Amino acid sequence: MPTRIIPPAQHRLMPWRNGGGRTAEIAFEPADSPAGFRWRLSLAEVESDGPFSTFPGCCRTIMLLSGRGMELTITKPGVPPRTVRLDRPYEPFDFDGEAATSCRLVAGPVRDLNVIADRSLQIDYRVAALDDADAMLEPAPVWLFTVLRGTAVIDIGRHLAVTEGETAVITDEDDRAPHLRGAEADSLVYAVALRPR
Repeated sequence: MPTRIIPPAQHRLMPWRNGGGRTAEIAFEPADSPAGFRWRLSLAEVESDGPFSTFPGCCRTIMLLSGRGMELTITKPGVPPRTVRLDRPYEPFDFDGEAATSCRLVAGPVRDLNVIADRSLQIDYRVAALDDADAMLEPAPVWLFTVLRGTAVIDIGRHLAVTEGETAVITDEDDRAPHLRGAEADSLVYAVALRPR
């Protein structure tokens, strides 16, 4: 899978299976698994209360982008249900993809960014504010960079300029350590590394 920059126009739009929202699939790696992928990055529009889809054998990270927030009630066999309120943008939250998870909106629709990966992979992430400093990141087989605000420049032996709303998917780079910097004073980037456990 080549390194590439994905603009919003290339997102693949689809409804949720339960009709409770819409998903824009940004990038994924196919796999012969129950989920149908090894990992997936997607943007969701949550428009009503209801259950989330389950992803057996997967771990999951969700991050609020806009809206007043939501409460997730997460239930696993043999464990008391747990309710978590997500109402602060840009704070990722990890949970089990195969857990029964229901959502209650706090006050109207929300948008969130999701990373779902096979449990053989570790999801590591960082929300990087690149106001006046560069960031040198650790090597990983797969890096996903979504620019939340401004413009970022990613150096992996060559420079990739990624603007707000775009995502850079970096693979097949011999586990290079990306060097990340902002091209604008208030650039904000969601950097996700996928590594074997």
